[in-house]
Amino acid sequence: MNPTLTGTCFAFDVPATWTVETKDGMVTATSDESVAGFSPDVVLREWQVKRPTRSSLARASWANLREISREKTVLHVEAIPDGKANSDIRERRRLRAFSAPDVAGGDAESLGLLTIRDLLVTGKALAELTVTVPWRTWRRGGVHETILDSLQPLPRKESGIPREALTADALLCDEWAERRDDAPRENLEILEPPGLRPVIPHSPWRTEPADITPAIPCLSTEVVELPEKAFKAFDSLALLGRSAKNAMLTYTGWKLARAGLVGWDGVVTELGARVARHLRNGRRMTLQVKGSSPRLLTFWIDGPSALAVLSFICPYTTSDRSAFGFCPTEWIPRVLLELIGFHPAWDMRFRYTVTRHELLAKLLADIPPGATTWRDAVAFSAQRWVPMSLLGPDGEPALTWAITPHRGAAILRNRADANEISVTSNPRRPFWELLMEASMRLAQEGSGS
Repeated sequence: MNPTLTGTCFAFDVPATWTVETKDGMVTATSDESVAGFSPDVVLREWQVKRPTRSSLARASWANLREISREKTVLHVEAIPDGKANSDIRERRRLRAFSAPDVAGGDAESLGLLTIRDLLVTGKALAELTVTVPWRTWRRGGVHETILDSLQPLPRKESGIPREALTADALLCDEWAERRDDAPRENLEILEPPGLRPVIPHSPWRTEPADITPAIPCLSTEVVELPEKAFKAFDSLALLGRSAKNAMLTYTGWKLARAGLVGWDGVVTELGARVARHLRNGRRMTLQVKGSSPRLLTFWIDGPSALAVLSFICPYTTSDRSAFGFCPTEWIPRVLLELIGFHPAWDMRFRYTVTRHELLAKLLADIPPGATTWRDAVAFSAQRWVPMSLLGPDGEPALTWAITPHRGAAILRNRADANEISVTSNPRRPFWELLMEASMRLAQEGSGS
């Protein structure tokens, strides 16, 4: 039987093998198992809610989201029905966020962590129960969510008063979601992934302004920029195992030397050798972003590290450029989420079919498909769509979707009829989960794990 841990006003269950500690008003339990030196844990914090209102939960969630988003990428905000909550709302919040802490050494292993936090208001108390688990070991409905689901208020006669009072600022609301759900809903649009690194590419030969260049997010080392032609030339040399000596008298050779990939004698530098190793041995994964400013982000994954190359058109010169740098393999989901401009959205449920003509009309002229007659589908289709795909090493899509500015993303899949495409949003399999699963599956295949 799993033991029940109690705080001042709330209780929750943990596996019998977990180690328990109570300190400074917090109840903590730590797993006896670890991954790459990290052990999953759970922490209970409690707060006074002096004047509970219908919006108390949304205000607490809003304050938590702003705090979490400073260091982590917020993935999902979920309103879960809960009869144990105050009668004016009858729900709890579940917040999910992803982080990949920096590591020493460019090829050292970094561990992607999933943080899941439940918020529950009962009486004049708020529970904040947080589980942190390695992403690679998390399973929906597994032991970690079982811990969260066990959160409940203590009987009134056993309940005390939390030491600290909740202070929450004014709530910024999502009016559309509030009308749809008839419940307070915090606005999720302004939650941006934290920028981990200043990653304006280094281009010693360029004179145009640096801020016109797209940045690659989350990279662990300095980002270097090259003309696309020069990078392709180095890619060919790397794959063939050839020296760059014959290229040093050419314009391309000069670019490679200025980028630090080869010396002026044509000998590959330490940086160049590392890039070449990834190009030769790495398994390729590509993010394709279409629309008004098309981009191509390609990873060459070699064990715990990945070479990331962003191909784009420089608006100042209208020339093709490549910016490249390295990141730990487990950072890849966060890099993808940041580059596509992901932010969480309230769950939407719909599934409808469009013809290829209707899809093109939506993408090119922003004409909503005629098949959208349901509330969520209408709201999604009214938004501007940007199509994106995650491609495997064979160039075939592992996942294709359309993302919107304010209503999340929907998965695009070809139907049996070659002229039809399904557009789907399913809260039981949200977009962020599908993207992270697909990217990590391709990454792990590339790392041989």
